[in-house]
Amino acid sequence: MRWLYPDPLDHEENAARKAVVSRIEKWWQAFAAQAENIHAYLHGAAEFDLPEFMQAHIEQVDPHLGWEFGAVRAGLARLVISVDGNLALRPMVDAMIALAPKLEGWEFLHSRPADTMEAALSAVEAETERALGRASVQAQVISMNRVDLQFHLPDVPEEKLAHTQAVIAAERLLGEDALARWVGSIRTVEDSQGQDGSWLPLQDLPRSVFAEVAGVDARLPEVPLVQMVKDLRWSLWRLSPPDRQDYPREQDLIMGSSALEEMSACAQLGAPFDSRRYSKVGETFCFLKFDGEGRKVAPRMDERKKVEASLGLALVAANLGCVVGAGTGKRYSYLDLALLDARASLATIRDCMREAGVSKRSWLLFHDACLADEWVGIWDDTPPPPK
Repeated sequence: MRWLYPDPLDHEENAARKAVVSRIEKWWQAFAAQAENIHAYLHGAAEFDLPEFMQAHIEQVDPHLGWEFGAVRAGLARLVISVDGNLALRPMVDAMIALAPKLEGWEFLHSRPADTMEAALSAVEAETERALGRASVQAQVISMNRVDLQFHLPDVPEEKLAHTQAVIAAERLLGEDALARWVGSIRTVEDSQGQDGSWLPLQDLPRSVFAEVAGVDARLPEVPLVQMVKDLRWSLWRLSPPDRQDYPREQDLIMGSSALEEMSACAQLGAPFDSRRYSKVGETFCFLKFDGEGRKVAPRMDERKKVEASLGLALVAANLGCVVGAGTGKRYSYLDLALLDARASLATIRDCMREAGVSKRSWLLFHDACLADEWVGIWDDTPPPPK
């Protein structure tokens, strides 16, 4: 369901979204009615069955939502409504937070912020029923501008438990947003691998991760890509997708070119994507997908090149963004875009695509994991994209 780019002509989706908004409003009404009791409970001044209350109310909005309460300090309590790893729910959760009532003594967040070391250790023990013990870490950018983490936990012999504790510790020390955006793999290693001087104590994990992030930022352009189009260097690539009747996202890509090799690799491999890892000036990376309607590769490539030329010129002339990749799939054609303002770019994109006479099955989609359910149809009667 779309929250950021709804189509006023999609009556079925609009009705479904309206129903969700109604459930959100009922949730906040129920919360406001019990806010004082919950606040007192969190500060140890009253009894309240919080899990039962949440199951009866917020889980009616969406059963996949996570939640966490906390007494932040005297007089202030916090409710975090979390996507619990399902980043595509973020636009809905943001809509929930926007509808939250103004209640004295409360703050509402869409993700868990970073914790102190003491709070992180307490969370690990509470969630796994075992103290973390000795812990050392390594953080390093290997690929796709993501920071891979290694943990050495010599006091936890069970591999599965060690990995669970490492994930909890990383999320608590970095915060949910930073973990989702910047962290790639989280691994635990054997005792003999954790003894060299590059390993750091657990409390240094945030400093180490954000030092790696600073290194990524140092390699990113200081200006938007639209201002350096002539300086972009392109590379070619090939893939071998399986034969299917239809293909979600970019799963039928067979060949193409890219001005941003790391960005393209991340998108094509289906790894968790966040535009911030590839732009520090606010660009959003998205892609156009248009159906070849059974035609052979050559005429589809001609069509794509026509769209690429006209759209590239129009976006650059309006300082909206630029084309940073192009691809041909078994069924679809693709253009990767770096946009400074995706919403402001829609009219230009639609005009160029319609002028080229692309298929009714043509869409603007987004690489970001938190925008996975968002899309924009090129035509008024464009159906939803394949999923």
